[in-house]
Amino acid sequence: MKFNIKKLAKKANVSVATISRVINAETRSKVAPDTLQRIDALIQEVGYTPSFAAKHLRRTSTKTIGIVFPYVENIFYSSYYTHILSGVANYLLQTDYQFKMLLLRDEKDKWSNYNFKIGEGVDGLIVTQWFRFFSDKDVVNRMKIPCAIINDYEEGLNARFVCADNASGGRLAAEHFFDQGHRQMACIIGPDWSRDSRERLNGFKAALAEKGVPLDEAVVQSGDFDDEKVTFQALETILTKQPQTTAIFCCNDNMAFMIIQKLKEKGIGCPEPISVIGFDDDFRA
Repeated sequence: MKFNIKKLAKKANVSVATISRVINAETRSKVAPDTLQRIDALIQEVGYTPSFAAKHLRRTSTKTIGIVFPYVENIFYSSYYTHILSGVANYLLQTDYQFKMLLLRDEKDKWSNYNFKIGEGVDGLIVTQWFRFFSDKDVVNRMKIPCAIINDYEEGLNARFVCADNASGGRLAAEHFFDQGHRQMACIIGPDWSRDSRERLNGFKAALAEKGVPLDEAVVQSGDFDDEKVTFQALETILTKQPQTTAIFCCNDNMAFMIIQKLKEKGIGCPEPISVIGFDDDFRA
C-alpha cells in the first residue's frame, strides 16, 4: 500500500497539518515530543516519502555539495572554518559542481530525520562537528547521500573521515618537550565538546607516562579555541598551581598564539623560560 500524506495522517490519527509539520525540519519543534516520536516511527515503518520529495528524487544529480557548519557567532573569524570553506571552493572550481553552505543550530531534533537530499537539494555532505547536529550514529548511517566528516573520528559511522592523527600529534609534542629537557609540563585543551582535543591530550599523557613523567591533572586546563578570556584564565591557573612550568602544550594553534602573546605581556619569554607547542599547522605559524 502506497502512502500519501492523507493516508499517513489517517493511520496516525492526526491531521494532515501535523504530518506536514513533522516532515518539515523547521516546524518539527512545534509537534509534541510523543506525537513526533510516534509519527517518525510510522514514517520509517511504511517508508513514506512526501510527493514533493519524489519529484526531486527523480533528478539523478543536482551537482551541489552541502557543507555543514555550526551556526555560532563569528564563526568565519575562525581560520579553521575559513580554511575548510576555501579548500572546498578551490577544489570545486575545477569541476562542474557547486557548493551550498548550511549553518545548522545545535537542535538535534530538527536534523535527526531530515533528508538533506530532498530538503537542501544536495548530492553529498561535508560535515564539521557531526555530533552537534545528529543525535546518534544511525542518523548518519540513514543518509541517502555520501557523507564526508572533518575530524571527530568515530567508529561505526557510514561516512568517510578526513582528520589528523590526533593522538600521535599529542605524542610528538610530549616527546619533543621531553627531548628538550622539560619535566614540568602543562596542557591547555579545548572546550568540552572537542573530541579531537581530548585525543591530543590522551596522546600527550600516554607518551609522558611511558617516560615516567606524570602529568598533574591540576595543570590540564580547559581553554577555548577562539575565546581569549577563557584561555588566559587557563594559563593563570597553570602558573598558579605549577609556578615552575617550563612547557605548555596547547591543543590548537590559535590558543598557542594567545598564550605566547599573554606570556609576552607578563614579561615571560618563549621558548625561554616557557616553551609552547600548538596543533593544527595554522598558516600564521
